[in-house]
Amino acid sequence: MFHKDTPMTRKRRSLIALLLTSAGLLITPLAQADIVLSGTRIIYKGDQKDVTLRMENKGPRPLLVQTWIDTGSENADPSAIAVPFTVTPPVSRVDAKRGQTVKVTWTGSQKLPDDRESLFWFNALEVPPKMSDAEAKNKNILQLAFRTRIKLFYRPVNLKGNASDAPKQLTWRLQLSGGKLALLATNPTPFHVSFSELKLVSGGKKYDVNAHMVAPKGNSEMTVKGLSAAPSGAIVEYSAINDFGGAIDGKAKL
Repeated sequence: MFHKDTPMTRKRRSLIALLLTSAGLLITPLAQADIVLSGTRIIYKGDQKDVTLRMENKGPRPLLVQTWIDTGSENADPSAIAVPFTVTPPVSRVDAKRGQTVKVTWTGSQKLPDDRESLFWFNALEVPPKMSDAEAKNKNILQLAFRTRIKLFYRPVNLKGNASDAPKQLTWRLQLSGGKLALLATNPTPFHVSFSELKLVSGGKKYDVNAHMVAPKGNSEMTVKGLSAAPSGAIVEYSAINDFGGAIDGKAKL
């Protein structure tokens, strides 16, 4: 299941330099990926045969796009990664201002937990076309390949509860970590909980929290910026991300 992007979420993008300038001064506007995915996350339910994703080329030239799934190591060689999914086609030509649909299929080649979600990552690497002879002679040309990574959640059937209710079921507490105060979130649910924003509020002040995703039936320690002493009566204000890439806003007491 794929969903539209929203202002509350942003795709994680990696930039790989294929050709660096060897001489001269390069002045260029901020580079952006031309390939845009139709969602910010993938929810693969255990009773689905497959799911599809649309890739749109917003740029002025055709691109080759390589797609694959990894287990979290973004620098791993795609040919050496073992995952229980296939992506077809693995390489696509996407013409300018056109789109291409890819299909993700569960193969069952690995046994995954049936009492919680499992996390994978979908990758789309866009490779620019070969430079023209004139471009090749210009030593100030910088040719880039962009990679977009989004989370893929495999959700087994018959999980208890609802993913949209998971954020409010987290429990929070402050603890010392390396001599500094940190916020510990514990997740008793079978769903991953991701945040776009997280703050600790106390005494009329708001402290930014370095938010992390909290795994199912796990916990995550997060640093609180600017907090030097344990406050009393503090609350956590959060904006979690739902299946559709939208926001789930809420508050929780410590």
